[in-house]
Amino acid sequence: MPIPSIARRTPGSIARSILGVGALMLMAAQAPAEQAFVTLNGDLKKEAWWVIAEFHPFTTEIRGIPANQIRKNWCKATEFRKDLIPKELLFENGTDVMKGADMSFAVEGRFDGSAPKQIAVVGVFQECAGPKGRFMLILDQPDGGKPKVRFVDAVRTNRQFAALSKDKHGKLVLWGCMECDGYSVLKWDRKKSRFGWEPDPLEQ
Repeated sequence: MPIPSIARRTPGSIARSILGVGALMLMAAQAPAEQAFVTLNGDLKKEAWWVIAEFHPFTTEIRGIPANQIRKNWCKATEFRKDLIPKELLFENGTDVMKGADMSFAVEGRFDGSAPKQIAVVGVFQECAGPKGRFMLILDQPDGGKPKVRFVDAVRTNRQFAALSKDKHGKLVLWGCMECDGYSVLKWDRKKSRFGWEPDPLEQ
């Protein structure tokens, strides 16, 4: 299911990082037998890193849930984590750019208003046939129990970057970029008892 069209809203701007070749050198220096989780296909002097980044999943489960139980045709799925991404991409002058923008790769909450804690995560998947894309999951986190998938949104794309935040009402916000005014808001529909994306006001 493709991620819905992105609404044009601006909760806050993020300063664009102008990065040198240090990150490229760092990734190139990794052992040739191990492919870097992030590779850049472009010029950092001309484009933001999240625009030219390609992610390479290497795990077969997300928080204990096998990838093929999330989607039958997935062979790999890796959750985005800051420790998997070179600091040169995430930090500018010693400042965590994502934190400064109130963005994260994982956000906790009670997104449907229920008692169990929930966590939303984003990452990259790879189908057994080869195509890759980005995903967002909402998982129930019962005390003493295994996480359970409550919601899945996945789309094939060559631009797999995604991040999360909450709006002022506590709703989950999905971003496909960092320096932009576009995002999609997920809401819980009490009447239908399911999650759904808020409509883009520009398409109304």
